Amino acid sequence: MMQAEQKEPRLGKPGDGLPLYEWALANYIMVPIRLRTTTPRQALDQFADESGKIMAAASRLSPLELASRRLIPRLRGLEDSSRFWSVAMTMQHLIIVNDRMKSLIVSLSNGIQVETDKPSSTADVKPSADVNPETICHEYGKNSDDFIATITGLAVDKFPELNYAHPWFGPLNAQQWQVFAPMHQQIHRNQITEIIKRL
Repeated sequence: MMQAEQKEPRLGKPGDGLPLYEWALANYIMVPIRLRTTTPRQALDQFADESGKIMAAASRLSPLELASRRLIPRLRGLEDSSRFWSVAMTMQHLIIVNDRMKSLIVSLSNGIQVETDKPSSTADVKPSADVNPETICHEYGKNSDDFIATITGLAVDKFPELNYAHPWFGPLNAQQWQVFAPMHQQIHRNQITEIIKRL
């Protein structure tokens, strides 16, 4: 039986980031190791695998379940402000971020330095609470397929000196953004698992 909708909790502000100890562990150890040891082909395979797991979990849910927000414990890699999302919101966030990463990878792979008038922030990629649960699975599946189709075959190692800064982990080049993409998917797949447990 599905639980009643929860009240809006008091959480950190979007863009607050991770606790210092967790950020340091990720920034100096975990993320650099993944960036050094994962090939672009492995990264695309991992991205496809994570997308498949997310689709499999979400496709079993009703529109009401997809739209129901649940408070979960803070997971590693997830800032406090993201703990009260629905599965649909989480998928919308992935669509937003995947589109941005795809655009960055394409530009950097083609020798185009991406300029911006302000630093990137996780606050800029938060989802809307009123995302349409009727269409989100289709939208996410299309987004994931498009990411893979677009990135496959790009020479992501051609301009390693060109980069764009991640708000937590600093400058990443095209290949590093490609490797980071499935890491981001995995964090939010874990989030979806925790939300579903509480439906």
